Amino acid sequence: MKSTLSRTVLPFLLLISLAGSASAQIEIITRFFEPKVFRVTNDLRAYIRNDLPPVSYNREDELKHIDLIFMKAMELSGKEISTALLASSFAVLNRTDIHPVVPLLGIVTLPLPAEDSSDAIKRIGKLPRYIFPDSPYDKRGDSDKLVHFFGSAYLTYETGTKKLPDAIGNLIEKGEVALKLDSASDPRDVFANRLGQQFGYALSDGRNVVPSDFLLAKYIKK
Repeated sequence: MKSTLSRTVLPFLLLISLAGSASAQIEIITRFFEPKVFRVTNDLRAYIRNDLPPVSYNREDELKHIDLIFMKAMELSGKEISTALLASSFAVLNRTDIHPVVPLLGIVTLPLPAEDSSDAIKRIGKLPRYIFPDSPYDKRGDSDKLVHFFGSAYLTYETGTKKLPDAIGNLIEKGEVALKLDSASDPRDVFANRLGQQFGYALSDGRNVVPSDFLLAKYIKK
């Protein structure tokens, strides 16, 4: 017990003493005690902001960028697939908060995982968006499909089944319409969910795969 305490507490106290300012010490304390997935998410967000290649109008390049995000998440998580998928889901959110209309309460602001607004704007501007052959050529494109893809992959990997993620995906679609986050259920979201399920299932089966192996599917708007 004593040796274990020395290996964990003493290095922590050393970092605190070397940090200098109170704000730096608080940051170290926060990072020491926060769940691993939060640390990986923050580091992955920084990678997207600072190191991910700029948005490309070439779909092949965009899919490679998505692979880079996942591979970096795997590196940061120490190859823990579950942590990498969940951190990827948080890191690719393309909004900083949501404003659903809740009955009796009206418009409610729900903050997403903490991130400086200027950092969020820069990160969102780097997210891959031209994912499918018919992705819109605007400032967001299909970047919102990334959280559907990684979120469904995470749920499938954790549960080992496609049924639960599919049910949750359908529930979310209905909830987004009910809370006025979307005007109608989006078949593109459902398609991204299904591809994510396939990715997560392949990972749980021990296959050496990356997101583009599944996102290469040709989605054509109906």
